[in-house]
Amino acid sequence: MRWSARLAGTAWRANPATADEPVTVPGPRDPAATGPGPDPRDPEQLYDLREVLRRLPAPVALTHGPKHQLGYANQAYRDLFGPRTPGRPAAESLPELTTLGVLPLLDQVLRSGRPRSVKSRCILGLGGNRYYNIACVPLGPDESTAPAGVLVFATEVTDQVQSAGRLREAERRQREAAVTLQHSLLPQKLEQPADLHVAATYQPGGADAAVGGDWYDVIGLGGGRTALVIGDVMGRGLRAAAVMGQLRTAVRAYARLDLPPHEVMTLLDGLAMEIDANQIATCTYAVWDPTATTLVYASAGHLPLLLRGPDGTVLHGEEQNGPPLGTGGAGHLSHTLRLLPGTTGVLYTDGLVERRDQDIDQGIDHLAHTLRGPVGTPDTVCARLLRALGVTAEHDDDVAVLVFQVPLDPEPAAV
Repeated sequence: MRWSARLAGTAWRANPATADEPVTVPGPRDPAATGPGPDPRDPEQLYDLREVLRRLPAPVALTHGPKHQLGYANQAYRDLFGPRTPGRPAAESLPELTTLGVLPLLDQVLRSGRPRSVKSRCILGLGGNRYYNIACVPLGPDESTAPAGVLVFATEVTDQVQSAGRLREAERRQREAAVTLQHSLLPQKLEQPADLHVAATYQPGGADAAVGGDWYDVIGLGGGRTALVIGDVMGRGLRAAAVMGQLRTAVRAYARLDLPPHEVMTLLDGLAMEIDANQIATCTYAVWDPTATTLVYASAGHLPLLLRGPDGTVLHGEEQNGPPLGTGGAGHLSHTLRLLPGTTGVLYTDGLVERRDQDIDQGIDHLAHTLRGPVGTPDTVCARLLRALGVTAEHDDDVAVLVFQVPLDPEPAAV
């Protein structure tokens, strides 16, 4: 069998019928020769395809007929897979195509007349694993007739695959370090006030999501009061986790000063600007006073607090809040709410309610609807909210949730 090729953009012609006159690639012109001579750029000039393919450094094989009989395999192909016997069906003469998942593509190419390809197929060679993109291209005189055969062409992409693998491994190690840092900076055990039941959970994003800077805390204050904190540092990775750790430490220090929540926000804003002026954070800081049965809180650009009353009514916290931390803005305000026994409150970060395909307000409404249902312990509420909002191990963002409950029957103060 003879194969012919031409330059792109012109009609195909059959090879000369006689084997004594093979068509070859024109050689360079002799400057001393007279006459114009053949123009190597002539689009009708035919080339000996067998000779062209023989010189290619990439593996190439040609098949023909419905059984994909092997017509030709160039030297690069034989070097990669070993000697191959022409004339036999590809299933027998090219068993590697079955292993690589390429053999079914040959049928598809003959049926459709369109190229098919697979990417990053691993081939074990003398030097170890090599990776190739493999293309199957229909062969025929033109696109209007059914293909007579298929050209199988392999392009090595080992360097790209290995580079991508090294990048993924580096990202995996960085993510593991960030997750470890994140967990080490969060409270290992929450304080449990006698007059307030609390629980919290943190769910890092899935394997493809970089760890963020979500955090929560529960801080015991004087006079039986308790500070509740939720925050979220914008950004991902080790830097966000490190900034989160510094802000959490600062909140605990400022809480000991017994300042109103809005003044704590102002101090945190200044600190956030000193840490990294390019990295902002949101935060809600609330103080529960069991004697006055009040919750005094301030928010720095954070999502609204949700409160479920003992009758199942769900209320949002005040819409008016201050600017995020690290922006240098003023205007943080403290708000006071009186909580009835049996009230359940939820503080959360945006990973719980934000989705790429919907407005964040829809996520908050879904959270409020879920909270209207029966409640159990704070631990139970945390688990139910994660489940209802679709937060799994493969979630694309990290999530922090802090749930607190005012007991129906407050425990008597210790004497």
